[in-house]
Amino acid sequence: MESAILLLSADARLREAYADGLTREGWRVVEAASLADGLEAQRRRSIDVTIAVVESAAGEGVAFLQALRAIRPLAEVVLVAPPCPAEDAVAAMKCGAGDVLFAPVIPEDLVEAVRALAGGAPALAGERRHWKELRQRFELQHIVAESSAMLHLLTLAARVAPTDATVLITGESGTGKELLARALHLNSGRRRQPMLSINCAAIPETLLESELFGYRRGAFTGAHLDKPGLLAAADGGTLFLDELAELSLATQAKLLRFLQEGTYFPVGSAAPMSADVRVIAATNADLGECVRNGAFRHDLFYRLSVFPLHVPPLRERREDILPLARNFLQRVSDRAGRRPPQIAREVIRFLLSRTWPGNVRELENTVERATILCDGTTLTSRDFRVLDAGHTAHAARLDDLPEQGVDLPELNRRLVAAALERTQYNVSAAARLLGLSRPALRYRMEKYGLRAPTLAA
Repeated sequence: MESAILLLSADARLREAYADGLTREGWRVVEAASLADGLEAQRRRSIDVTIAVVESAAGEGVAFLQALRAIRPLAEVVLVAPPCPAEDAVAAMKCGAGDVLFAPVIPEDLVEAVRALAGGAPALAGERRHWKELRQRFELQHIVAESSAMLHLLTLAARVAPTDATVLITGESGTGKELLARALHLNSGRRRQPMLSINCAAIPETLLESELFGYRRGAFTGAHLDKPGLLAAADGGTLFLDELAELSLATQAKLLRFLQEGTYFPVGSAAPMSADVRVIAATNADLGECVRNGAFRHDLFYRLSVFPLHVPPLRERREDILPLARNFLQRVSDRAGRRPPQIAREVIRFLLSRTWPGNVRELENTVERATILCDGTTLTSRDFRVLDAGHTAHAARLDDLPEQGVDLPELNRRLVAAALERTQYNVSAAARLLGLSRPALRYRMEKYGLRAPTLAA
């Protein structure tokens, strides 16, 4: 059934003006001259968002919302009402209004409110139904998505999850690669067995091999007892290797042997061991470039790429920004034991205008900080404060940009240079500061011509 926007108003000229703006955006609009007709339309049609022009938010608006909830408990509603006290708008939102706009409302603002509630453009309506079907058939715990890019990714993930195929997940830092890996495990035949994770960049190279494969007593100083590794502990389940590009070439060779033969040698042992483990790996580095540079084995690269999945950055799936923000808002509020605040229109514009270089992780941290600072029932620009070097809080305008714009490549170069200078060109420390892997930082150093200063003889 084709989805539509339901527009309720007794004013025919107002309906025409609003419908024209929505139609230009590609929405199919169904009009009704009364609230009763609108309720009947809800019974007969698939409606994405209902726009109801009411005489008062707390009176007629609340009454309509209560009647609608009996028919469609999860209906998305925008109320258009005369200006009213804040408590009246809050009362309407508590009854389920997604937004309350005060008349007069220009069509552009109405379109913006509809897009925010509908999760994007009208072309996504069918995809959202597909997404709901995915949620019904698969365990996609904590994954929030509305965009075409994520729907395509999760459809592929749902296909490969029940198999034992090795999966390589790529994507920038903070995009949710480990969350996707956990969804693959939960939808596999191994879900009743453990899924163990290891961050290959967080463990010194000398210890990483023993963590993966275990060791025998006497293998090195301090090895007083046999210790099983993660492969043994994950037998029957899944092993998630994060920051895969950080593996040394020697460890890569041993991992390749395990993937090909299912056997491995604990450190200090001459007898091979076997384990039934599915390997899911992830990296934010360009493994193809690492192969060309000799930092990653080409045979391991091809062995891991049996089924590649790429998680797009948040800037390429902007339809996910508001659903993610609302999810984080709800989560933080639940932990604090409070009702989640509403999101002001200015904040919506801010969230949608940013490029989010830190991706979903940056968005989550930003929303959590603002929620902690919020003293009222609505998140506003005042809640998005930053701390300067002297730890003095000040309000930051969310949409401030230089009139002449910014040079993003130069800004990136300056950030990399600043991180290198702060860490005295310690590549590992600078990479952690920037949220990059060492190969990714080295690539940027070469791209920008940044090298450690040499001392004069």
